[in-house]
Amino acid sequence: MTSEQGTRAVAAVARLRAALERTAGALAQPDLETLLVGESEIEVALAELPATYELSPEERRAVRHEVEGAHAALLRCRRLGAALGSFVRISLDAQGRGEYGPRKVSTSYAGQALDARV
Repeated sequence: MTSEQGTRAVAAVARLRAALERTAGALAQPDLETLLVGESEIEVALAELPATYELSPEERRAVRHEVEGAHAALLRCRRLGAALGSFVRISLDAQGRGEYGPRKVSTSYAGQALDARV
């Protein structure tokens, strides 16, 4: 038997998982507009999560399933974000712009070809 509170709990965590999955997709593409929308969706989903729920064992299993899915999506976001950060860093280094500020010649890649895949 599902209670109103249990239904709200599952729905709130499902929204969080969906927002994290969209964010991961935006990182994989990359799609800046979707990434920015995903940030606000995550914020709204987290705000909808109440501090506590009185849940039946069945509702707890459903919430746990959604939380595990959200955790997997968050790990994917972290991995994709780290890969994207490395790609940007390598790209800037290859262009001699490893640091913000005036253009400097990179000593590590100057006069060399770069062939990297992310």
